[in-house]
Amino acid sequence: MRFLVAEDDEFNRLVIHEMLALLYPAADVAIAAGGDEAAALAAAQDFDVVLTDIDMPGLDGIGLLRKLREELGLRMPVISVTAFAVVGDRERLLMNGFDGYVSKPIDMDELRRVLDPFAAAEVTP
Repeated sequence: MRFLVAEDDEFNRLVIHEMLALLYPAADVAIAAGGDEAAALAAAQDFDVVLTDIDMPGLDGIGLLRKLREELGLRMPVISVTAFAVVGDRERLLMNGFDGYVSKPIDMDELRRVLDPFAAAEVTP
């Protein structure tokens, strides 16, 4: 499984990378420091799942989702990983087209619950 993580905070990038390595030891994880870098990586390489922060300078998470879907025509699952955890944020992001939602601080069980359906789809012939 190949993950692309778009996150502007260095500490959060490290935490997400380590969590993915623990949950899916055979996975490849590419890291982008922002939405523009993530879009460039996604245009050049195949990824199974994108995890993106919402509040990033430059191309934010919603802009990245739109660019992946509308401009690049990519359909891999895109999961929001965000500190936006006020009532209604999850629903708003899912209505905007995200395939899943994980709030910060990230809970390992929640991350697994959101990602496992996509991981299972990857190994099913």
